[in-house]
Amino acid sequence: MQLSFLNATQTVIAVGVLCSLLSACSVNGTYSDAREPDAAKLRFIANAPNATLDYYDAQYCEGLTTGMLNNMLMANAERRAGMKVAPPADTKSYLEIKLQPGKEAFLRVNTNSGSSVCGNAFNFTPQSGGEYELVFATEPGRCTTLLRRLTHINGGDVRSPLPMFETGLPACSGRSPLFPAPLPSTPQRNALIDAIIETSATSIPHVPEMKYDLEGKLDKLVVERKTLIGSLKLPDEYWAQYRRNLEILEDDLNNSHERALEFYKNVYRMRLQRTEDEVLEQWLMPKDGAIRERVAANDKAMVLYYANTAKSVALETMDNHLARMSQLDQQFGVCERFLDCWRY
Repeated sequence: MQLSFLNATQTVIAVGVLCSLLSACSVNGTYSDAREPDAAKLRFIANAPNATLDYYDAQYCEGLTTGMLNNMLMANAERRAGMKVAPPADTKSYLEIKLQPGKEAFLRVNTNSGSSVCGNAFNFTPQSGGEYELVFATEPGRCTTLLRRLTHINGGDVRSPLPMFETGLPACSGRSPLFPAPLPSTPQRNALIDAIIETSATSIPHVPEMKYDLEGKLDKLVVERKTLIGSLKLPDEYWAQYRRNLEILEDDLNNSHERALEFYKNVYRMRLQRTEDEVLEQWLMPKDGAIRERVAANDKAMVLYYANTAKSVALETMDNHLARMSQLDQQFGVCERFLDCWRY
């Protein structure tokens, strides 16, 4: 994911000085690791200055910190969680935390270079015993964030990119500055919001939709798979579900734009629900200069949100396909007899 830099009003260096002088900030942050024996583990790698990873959930709407990386006035957080998969060989600054499995969290990463700040936020529900890696880096004019699942297969480490969706935390609405409450709903406001969203949704730039059609190709794909596995004989039930999984993939790919657009509309609606009436009334044809700038900034952010969400939808689609194929191979014991099976 990529986000443009925004203006910052404070520098993290000043925060570092205050932390050093007042002992108000822990190097390892305020977040306490989950204690479940099947806790998930997350490694945060930062190739950015003054990088932070903050944790939010329905209980901690104000957020918890996990420590800071790459600040010249503070020591790097040295949190470790005993992860099985080692960090990449060229990794310099990282920390690791344990997360409660199956519990939705809202994670926020940031970097502050003094004159600008850049970051990203996303919802995340880790799996039981899962290991993950979150890589945060800066490039000229933007920052990037990549979430990966870590697995160890056939003696090697495998890093699989995962989707990153930002949907907020409804349970925290109005309980912290990061999650402001919506303004009171009225028929007039709702009508304005609906009109703004529909107008925006028809004008956002997106990759032209591609129609995937496996008609006539399913038999060929099945034959190719049978040839690959050679002498391994599998029942008709296996191949019927194999074909069905490919059909589900086709449907998901063809619906990917609509799914990304659904995320886009929901997030846009949340933004507008917190917007004043006088701004909504000018939104589609702003006359005031300040409102015009505000609308332009929002449009730019939402175009970027759609682009990032479309990428995550594509990743989610392939991730779900891999999970279905892996489950099928496990059900029929394929991996016990064929090394090149579907694994998840």
